[in-house]
Amino acid sequence: MRGRRSAEPPERFTAWVFQDWRVNRRYPDSQLVLAWFRLAQWAYRRWGFPGLLVAWSYRFFTSLVFSVELPHQLEVGPRLKLFHPHSIVLNPGVRMGADCTLRQSVTIGNSTRRDGSERGVVSVGDHVEFGAGCVVVGDIHIGDHARVAALALVLDSVPDHGVVRGNPAQLVRIDDPAQGR
Repeated sequence: MRGRRSAEPPERFTAWVFQDWRVNRRYPDSQLVLAWFRLAQWAYRRWGFPGLLVAWSYRFFTSLVFSVELPHQLEVGPRLKLFHPHSIVLNPGVRMGADCTLRQSVTIGNSTRRDGSERGVVSVGDHVEFGAGCVVVGDIHIGDHARVAALALVLDSVPDHGVVRGNPAQLVRIDDPAQGR
């Protein structure tokens, strides 16, 4: 048809939308949230105004029903795992690598100065695990294979393979990659 954008091949579209499906196979609520999240990303980036409507409906539904805020602007690698997808909040500027795990009540975002200006947003490497109720904020980086304990308040960068816990979070150890921890 004249005037329409060329559509992406269906297999690419479905592969994008369902890229997180298999790693969340035991959690149908996570599959639903993530499939809709990926659809909203796809639509927003490719469909213009209709895509914006898809993104708005996604945001309204997931924030109202699941209290999950995964904005469609996020840069998130494949195979994101959501265990118990409730009360999860990520800032739209967060950049997260592949194979990360988020548990319930995780907040990852920015910090602001007293004047309201933003200091910076968190970036996250690959294979990072976030425990339930943790908060990670600021212009910091969480390294590859790092683990953030439940209820930790992370205000400083975490090295690759680092394990942090506490409020404020302290580096407990750096796991040995050779031992597979």
